[in-house]
Amino acid sequence: MGKIYLKVKGIIKQDDKYLLLKRWVDDRIPDPFLWEFVDAEVNYGEAPDEAMLRAIGEILSVEGKIERIVYTWSNMIGDSQCVGIAYICSIEDDSSIVLGEEYGEWEWVARDQFPEYIENKYVMNDLEGVEL
Repeated sequence: MGKIYLKVKGIIKQDDKYLLLKRWVDDRIPDPFLWEFVDAEVNYGEAPDEAMLRAIGEILSVEGKIERIVYTWSNMIGDSQCVGIAYICSIEDDSSIVLGEEYGEWEWVARDQFPEYIENKYVMNDLEGVEL
């Protein structure tokens, strides 16, 4: 029998720019980092909103604020199903960002630059037609 798990994605917006993070995925490949938004798995007993704010704090070392939900998604990965909620979030001050050790760098980018950064086709498909 398959497993189902819940993930949250934080699309942090400031003016017309969005925060992308370069996360380490595997040092056995030529470029072991991938650009992505803040994301996390929801822990058992944790509300999705709480998980989103926890992830921002753990990954960026700053306090976040949820503005609204922008979309949901579901993907099959082998015999597991990943269901997710994507939020538009904000942070007070990016000068206080200290990345967790899984992350190499961060950058504010315009939406039309997403294809230059985000390689995950599922994320790019999810963003099509979504008003951020």
